[in-house]
Amino acid sequence: MKKKLACLMTIFTVGAAGAAFAAPQTEFQNGEVQIDAGAFNAKASMSDHSDDTKWNFTGGVTYGVSDKVAVQYNYSDLQTKSSYGDGNATKGNQQEVNVLYSVRPNVAVYGGYNRIDNDFGGGFSKTNNIAQVGVIAKAPIAPKLDVYGKVAVGTEQTTIWEAGLGYNVTKDLDINAGYRYINTKAGTDWDGNDHNISYKGFVGGLSYRFGGL
Repeated sequence: MKKKLACLMTIFTVGAAGAAFAAPQTEFQNGEVQIDAGAFNAKASMSDHSDDTKWNFTGGVTYGVSDKVAVQYNYSDLQTKSSYGDGNATKGNQQEVNVLYSVRPNVAVYGGYNRIDNDFGGGFSKTNNIAQVGVIAKAPIAPKLDVYGKVAVGTEQTTIWEAGLGYNVTKDLDINAGYRYINTKAGTDWDGNDHNISYKGFVGGLSYRFGGL
């Protein structure tokens, strides 16, 4: 827990200076909508078994309830390729609903519900219903270019983090690329042992905003 809190504080510190540009959002406008769409090159591993990477859809929508608060829905497929060619690859997905609060222009905190469907093939599967809290922060490193970090911890032994770069193409359009890591409880494996499962890999996408008062 101390290490997780230290990670959260580090992200806060990184985001302590400068303006925010690219996705994910840390500041909002009343009535503004952001649409995110991209790809997640996921690799899954549990215990001594891992699968090969596969590109998955990832995306979401964020709506500004006020200039400080937004609601958000995110979805990611968690599918991989079998490393043994036997078809026993992951076929799950992740869905989350969060309420976000802008602490300052480049820092936001959030909390909500995350549903991770772990389907590891071979008849083994477990769905986790997770309560989570997290923080998002960004800092500019060049004109229109910033570095971002996102960290969350939750029930079911869940830790999620993502870090990367975002580029502001226009006022309403961003592109971003980074690395995502998800670790959550997997339950009991085929041998009766308790394990966590992790999904990790490169992620990239586009974010488009419209509306607002």
